[in-house]
Amino acid sequence: MPQNNSDAPRRPWRPKFGMGSMLMVMFVFSYMAACGYYFMQYQRGEQKSQLAFLLFTLASPMLLMVIVSVAVAIKRSIGNKKKR
Repeated sequence: MPQNNSDAPRRPWRPKFGMGSMLMVMFVFSYMAACGYYFMQYQRGEQKSQLAFLLFTLASPMLLMVIVSVAVAIKRSIGNKKKR
């Protein structure tokens, strides 16, 4: 007679994320904190912080997309070489 799954003891939920996803989340939050810091410095009237704030909020997302796309392309090319 087959056993029901309801008879088996239930395992507690375990999160399914690795070091890579934790690193990505920490990077995003640290990036947001840096943007907030430079924004607050700009609000206080420091002109040097205006350039840093603009670079962080406008240029960095594009740079991040380029870095991620290059990393993915390198990972794919390494993966294709291993299959051969």
